[in-house]
Order: sequence, then structure tokens, then C-alpha cells
Amino acid sequence: MKKDFNILLISIMTFGLSISCNKDDDNKEECITNNTEYITSVDSPETGTVHQVINIEVKFRVSNGCGGLGKFIETNNGNTRTIEVEAKYEGCICTQDAPLRMVNYEFIRTNTGNYELKFKSSPSEFITANLSIN
Repeated sequence: MKKDFNILLISIMTFGLSISCNKDDDNKEECITNNTEYITSVDSPETGTVHQVINIEVKFRVSNGCGGLGKFIETNNGNTRTIEVEAKYEGCICTQDAPLRMVNYEFIRTNTGNYELKFKSSPSEFITANLSIN
């Protein structure tokens, strides 16, 4: 009798766990947010060539381990470009460190000239990179 009771108890527990582990996709929590973050450093060459990609190393800090690059937000004004980072945070459970992320910003021009790239490093400050495109 005790053996039958143990089998019944194990069966009920297994069934209960299988139900609790099945999640309905319609109720799935997404845990995705976006936030503008400030750029901490920029490593850029001073010259480039028309129609050639110039890779500029950009570093920014995110507020937790789920953060990474979402996209660059760019504003153009003549030969001046203002660049901000929008970080994308994916995940419901994140480490609570504030890691530094490094990404490449790709700059390409079809015209020669001098260009000023202003990377937003605080609400009112920028890290500036000046490029001469030949």
C-alpha cells in the first residue's frame, strides 16, 4: 500500500512540475528595453578615402550585463554628424555589473572634405573626431 502511495505521489509531483514549466507563448515576458547611453571613448583615424569604410572604435558603458548596442542615433548638419548610442537590454535576469562595451562605428563618404563627428559623452558634452576624406 505504501508503495502505491509513493508511486501516486511521484506521479502527481511530476505532472505538477510539467504543468508549471510549460509557458504559454502569449504570456511570455519579453524583458527588452532601450536606453540612450553615453560614449566613454572613441578611437578614430584622422584620414580616410572616398567610398571606403572607416571603422571607428566606440566604447560605452551599460547599466547591467544584459546591455549591448541597439543602434547608433545620428543627426547630420552639413559636414558635422552627432552620434549617440541607444543600448538594447535583453533579458529578465541580468548581472548587476556595469560593463564597458566596444563596438565599431562605420563611417563612409562619397565626397571629399573635412568631417566632424561628435560622439555624445554626457547631456551637454561630446568627444570629437575630425576626419579628412580624400
